[in-house]
Amino acid sequence: MSAIAGRATAGRASGGAEPGAGQTSVRFYGGLREIGASKILVSTARARVLLDIGLPMGEGSELFGGVVHERPGRELSDRLRVNQAPGIPGLWDPALLPEQSPLRARDPRPTALFISHAHLDHIGMAGLVDPGIAQWASGETVRLSRASVFAGYHYLGREPQLQAIDSTVQVGDLRVEAVPVDHDVPGACGFIVHAPDGVLAYTGDLNFHRHGGRNSLAFAQRVHGASMLVTETTMLSFEPLATGPVRTEDDVLSIAGQACARTPGLALVSVYERDVERCSALIGAARRWGRTMVWPGAVAAFLAAMGVEGVVTWDRTRPQTALQCAGLDAALAAGLTVQTVGLSEVASDPGGYLVQLDARDMPAMLDLPVEPGAPWIHAQGEPLGPFMPDWAPFQAWLSALGLVRVDAGSTGHATAGDLTDFVAHSGAGVVVPLHGRHPERLRRPGPILLPEYGRAYALDGSVLGR
Repeated sequence: MSAIAGRATAGRASGGAEPGAGQTSVRFYGGLREIGASKILVSTARARVLLDIGLPMGEGSELFGGVVHERPGRELSDRLRVNQAPGIPGLWDPALLPEQSPLRARDPRPTALFISHAHLDHIGMAGLVDPGIAQWASGETVRLSRASVFAGYHYLGREPQLQAIDSTVQVGDLRVEAVPVDHDVPGACGFIVHAPDGVLAYTGDLNFHRHGGRNSLAFAQRVHGASMLVTETTMLSFEPLATGPVRTEDDVLSIAGQACARTPGLALVSVYERDVERCSALIGAARRWGRTMVWPGAVAAFLAAMGVEGVVTWDRTRPQTALQCAGLDAALAAGLTVQTVGLSEVASDPGGYLVQLDARDMPAMLDLPVEPGAPWIHAQGEPLGPFMPDWAPFQAWLSALGLVRVDAGSTGHATAGDLTDFVAHSGAGVVVPLHGRHPERLRRPGPILLPEYGRAYALDGSVLGR
């Protein structure tokens, strides 16, 4: 049976029997043997809570990525037809659903959406949700999301209407607590859902190496003994499993600095702009190396809106995409401090610059005074890796220009060893590995649940409705 046929029939309400009085139901609508698309519905007879509402990434994104053009106004209905959006009644914006759709039916229970962090595989479908449903996230996630929209990076549907969560939100008889974790984006948090019959803990994305893992270690202590622990397993997805120490942020800068030192001319880099801390550090480090860091227009607008200092982008002499030009216009109109540099200045002193590439405008590499053998420093920027559909064409462009890839990234996800230690000492009644291609690789001395799409489970991992 195909992956599509094996899920809920397109456009129909998914699920089955609702939880009885005093009983909690947990359903998983994404992140199952895939990186991204996380969606976890926690329900009782009196309330519903959805944890994350992400888009598929990597191999799961090909239906609407690459050369595929979205049909305006049909982003939701098209995804429902091919089961890239779950058929949860009362969740989606009725204005985006066909008149006859059973998903337009309102659910009488209070419902709320909680976003763990502002990566698209966790927040990407928030703009398609019924505007009457409250959306909660950390204050930094709210700020980052708004800065992204300001810079021109639009969500599907409307801009998510996020509210900042201080610590705890009550939704009917479900109490949701946000707890900071360490990731590679500001404001990342996990959630603890206190239900009448137990506790569900959800990691979002986390690691135990950045900043010494102090937030994630505190989270691990807070969720000890949860009835159900749902954890990301991204780093179990790859062959071979990474072993040994993880690069620190100082290591990232050191590798990038050495690559720049070996190159008398222009150096190129790709770093994910939502890793604001790394971007800011790279600007300062480039300055110490005698180089000016130059960003595409929209990236510069986003970083400036996030309060990053020393942001430089291209002036009008460098052709950029409409998105990048609009981002620069927005930043200048808002009076943000963004400096500009021209192609002629870079051409006259290429060794004085470090340029962030636009992965969506690969031919624009031809505008740059770059020599064969120059480094492309890959520091976890786009394209993210071989699992992304734009990785192969990007590598072809690098090869055509004779550029040399320098791997300088440090993952934002927990290593296989740290994941194993985390779940082994979690004291959880049952562990659910999610957000990874090989969840079966997770091991612990206790029950592990590999859930099926849309099936209802009790907090002890048993199947409901049979």
